[in-house]
Amino acid sequence: MELRKLKSFLVVAKELHFGKAAEKLNITQPALTHQIKQLESELGFELFDKAKRVNNRKVELTEAGTYLVKEVSRVIELLDRTIKNAKINSEKRKQLKLGIPKICLVNEVMEVLKNLQLKFPDTTFKIIEYSSVTSVQEALFKENIDIGITTFPLVFKGLDYQIFKNEFLNVIMPKKHPLAKYQKIKIEQLRNDKWIELAKDLCPPSLDDVEVYCRNAGFSRDANIVQEVSNIELLVGLVQTGIGIAVFPSHYPIHSGEIVSKELLFSENSRLKVTKILAFKETLSQEYQQTIKNAW
Repeated sequence: MELRKLKSFLVVAKELHFGKAAEKLNITQPALTHQIKQLESELGFELFDKAKRVNNRKVELTEAGTYLVKEVSRVIELLDRTIKNAKINSEKRKQLKLGIPKICLVNEVMEVLKNLQLKFPDTTFKIIEYSSVTSVQEALFKENIDIGITTFPLVFKGLDYQIFKNEFLNVIMPKKHPLAKYQKIKIEQLRNDKWIELAKDLCPPSLDDVEVYCRNAGFSRDANIVQEVSNIELLVGLVQTGIGIAVFPSHYPIHSGEIVSKELLFSENSRLKVTKILAFKETLSQEYQQTIKNAW
């Protein structure tokens, strides 16, 4: 779930008018309406009363939408407050720039940020988004940021890291897929399937290992990729329509009852692990390095 959609939802909830909200967000009204529909689909419930909007041309929050406004506002407020405090206290307090990939989950960012704030009470953090985990590492290498959320392996020299989460690669497929009834699926069972893939510049380097295992099993997944997409939501949507299956992180939520996520076994019943890390350049002060490593 993208932070951008949550922010758009808050603007519509405040204005209670899609046209005015679209102007404030500097996007077209159809694009805003599409964002809200996507968000409702992901959440599994309506945010605005559609009947009143159609019959009375009136935008009104549902009960669930009203509750979500409060909760989302707290998350956005925390992010905004972090950035605001960094600007206000720049001369009095230390500021660290935290790089995050755009595909990173909001709650994952909040978890890391909360932990850092506990360990660095006199430090403010400025969050900077990058297109991919590799872009975060490049920004660290160029010293454009101080700390970055990324994944192993590190592809730039002079970087150190601290692991904060391990997850595995699953495979997602429609419920009607012949293999959907199994809890665990071996990679060789998918030799005849078509695949949906995130664009290469968005994928973590660890996904390159998937093709290696496929070739060891006697086929090429890359040759069976029928569509590359630029975001997680579109990938899930295409899988739901039955166009193909996809490799997918085990911890990433799927807001669709038409898709199942299954353990994917690569060799000798082993799964492929994705190691999420908080990376930093070795030139970062020893005090900060040690504190980060002690935070997890």
